[in-house]
Parts: sequence; structure tokens; C-alpha cells
Amino acid sequence: MHTGITFAQRFTRFITVAVLLAGALSLNAQNFPLEMRLSPDGHTLKTGGAPPTSGLYDTTLIRSVYIDFPQTNYWSLMQQNYQTRTKIAANLTVDGVTYDSVGVGFKGNTSYQNVQNSQKKSFGVDMEFTHDGQDLMGYKTLNFNNSFEDASFLREVFYLHQIRKHIPAAKANFVHLYLNNADWGLYPNVQQVNKDLLDEWFLSNDGANWRAHVRTTGGPGGGGGGQWGDGTAALNYLGADTALYQSKYTLKSTDINDSWSKLVAGCNALNNTSTANLPTVLPTFLMLTVYCGS
Repeated sequence: MHTGITFAQRFTRFITVAVLLAGALSLNAQNFPLEMRLSPDGHTLKTGGAPPTSGLYDTTLIRSVYIDFPQTNYWSLMQQNYQTRTKIAANLTVDGVTYDSVGVGFKGNTSYQNVQNSQKKSFGVDMEFTHDGQDLMGYKTLNFNNSFEDASFLREVFYLHQIRKHIPAAKANFVHLYLNNADWGLYPNVQQVNKDLLDEWFLSNDGANWRAHVRTTGGPGGGGGGQWGDGTAALNYLGADTALYQSKYTLKSTDINDSWSKLVAGCNALNNTSTANLPTVLPTFLMLTVYCGS
């Protein structure tokens, strides 16, 4: 049996909230998002469904990914930079194409801290680290996760494949990773939860993206090895003062005014609207994308 944080606690830890302005764009049959499509008879709008069979997250193949660091002490440099999340330059090669000077660094929290001296770390890659506009098959942020506390290496990819049939969620498959030509084995390759993902699922990605990040030493939901989630960063209404939220959420990106006020309004609507009125009130404030992983 696995120890550490539970799936429910991971939900709280990795929930990303996009607070949207009221008034979505009207449906346009000529311009559906990637994850929307009409049924063959044209009568039903379908969202999500089958795993991707092309592109970076093609589930029918396992690509080899080569990361080559010019620095001989690249490992110690990434360890030193972990707290600041500062990446170091490297070259990345996929399908025979080399991408110059991408940024690479360790990622994760419990998946980094709790593997102790193991070199099976999780890696984050910034394709635009040096060159603006550089991407890998349309994606600028890559996540190679280490399947912390999952000896099967299947849980994260399988979960995301299944949950995408029901709610917006990241794409995932596997890659075979090499560091300076040394074989680092298989890694879940998991799509970054950001505005690009929202653009694939919804008619608009306008708004503000948030990450809940409170770590606790106890309290509701705070058990287990990771001890994440006391409820205060789970879209709870904490009061009208935006300062009450700023230690509990990270604003990842925004293209609207008064982002913090929008977060407060969304939490207020979620917690203080009658159950009967939630289906009509809540969509004018919140769009939720959940990512569960290491």
C-alpha cells in the first residue's frame, strides 16, 4: 500500500483555477477548440474522449528524448537552483531534431524531497528559455514526472486518460529520457496545466490562472506524508479582503483587471450561493481544471 498524500489531497494541491469574466463566446461550429467536436450526425457537441493518437502526447508510441548539458556539473547546478526554480541551459533532441538552449530544472515538491538520494527526479523543460517562440510540437513547457510512490509507473497517465472523458484535464503519455546519453528510463510526459490547455478545451482562455499551494502540518486534509491542504486554498471563502488569499494562491497568469477580486468573487459564489442557484451562478465566475500528479 502506498504511503504519503492521497488522491484527494493531490486534488487540493494541484487544483488550478481559471477565474473568468462573465459572458463566454458563442459557439462557432467553424472554430471549435481542439477537445470539442460534433457527433457524426451533427446533433451532439462532444468534449474530451479518446486519448491523442498524434502529436507530442500520442499514446501509440514512446518517443526518445535526449537532453544534453554542456556543463559537467549540471546535476549539482540543478540541485542548487531547485529552491529558486532557476533552470539551466541544455540542448533537447526529439525525433532527430535538436532544440537549442532550452531551460531544464528539477520540479515537484514531495516527488523531489522524498526520493532522497535517488536520481529518478522529475524534470521541467522551458522551450523558450533562450529563444522566444521555440516549442516542441506546439508546446513550450514540458513535464517529465518520476512517478513518485507509484512502482507501476501507470497511475498518473492512466488516471489522466480516464478523467479526460469527463472533465478538462492534461494529456499524458510516456517518453524514454536520456541525459547526456545516459539512459534515465521511462517518464510520464504530462501536459502543463496553463492557458494553452484551457484553449484546447474552452471557447476562451481569458481570465486568471491560479495554483493553490498551502502546505500544512495538520488540520483537515493535512494528514499523510506530504501534509498538504488545510482547506484554506480549496476555494473556501475567507472574507472580502484579497490579502487573505495572497498567501494561499499563486497567480500563474492573467489578462484581466482585478484578478484577486475575481478570485474572491468566485470563492464567495461557490460557498454562499444556494444549491439550487449554483448551476446558473457558478459558471459566470469559475472554470476549474484539475491536475492530479506528483
